[in-house]
Amino acid sequence: MATPVHMKFVFRGVFLDTPEEWSFSAKFSRDTPEAADTTVDDVSESAVDAALYGLLNNSNFASNVQVTDWRAYDIGPLGKMEGLPLIRLAEDMAAVPTGSGSIRYPTDQALCVTTNAVNRGPARFGRFYLPGIAKALASDSRLSETDATGYLTLATNFLKSVSDAIDMPLTSSSEGLNISQVGPGGARQTIDHISVGRVLDRIERRRRSMVEEYVLSGHIDW
Repeated sequence: MATPVHMKFVFRGVFLDTPEEWSFSAKFSRDTPEAADTTVDDVSESAVDAALYGLLNNSNFASNVQVTDWRAYDIGPLGKMEGLPLIRLAEDMAAVPTGSGSIRYPTDQALCVTTNAVNRGPARFGRFYLPGIAKALASDSRLSETDATGYLTLATNFLKSVSDAIDMPLTSSSEGLNISQVGPGGARQTIDHISVGRVLDRIERRRRSMVEEYVLSGHIDW
């Protein structure tokens, strides 16, 4: 299926002491008006490491949220990977990003970050889910506006830092993208801004690995 050329990053990790894993992805441009030659070979691995560290290595994320690796792929016009992926393992990082927050929700709870473009139609919206949020909910069972804004700042800085880690030709910068396969050649739009909701979302697949155990009361003598 036809897809606009782009670069895809996938960030992966685990919830420590559980069988659960998490991942989220983001897409960036690899072409400019001047050239279309940018590949994963032009990505600064240490800069992406630092971006992940800045995002996750703090008390906004639970202490069992830890990065295991990240990967970058050159996606060609047929929607398939071109060349080899760039794979960066945690063991190769100067410091492994790990949350330090004391609050833990079930592992299927996540915070949705919506990537918004300007024009209506395909690729106007995209999204990714941040794992292991570690902020107490307000009395209305939502994140407070202050806490949501804090995650918004973290996510914005993270996307911009990953973009800056891509060495584009001349003076151009890589752009965060929304990608759609709708239409003859697919569609792409540059992300204009992002938004963070105050209501936590569920990712059902994470619950499939957790082993249920019960504690029993014993006979109740009514």
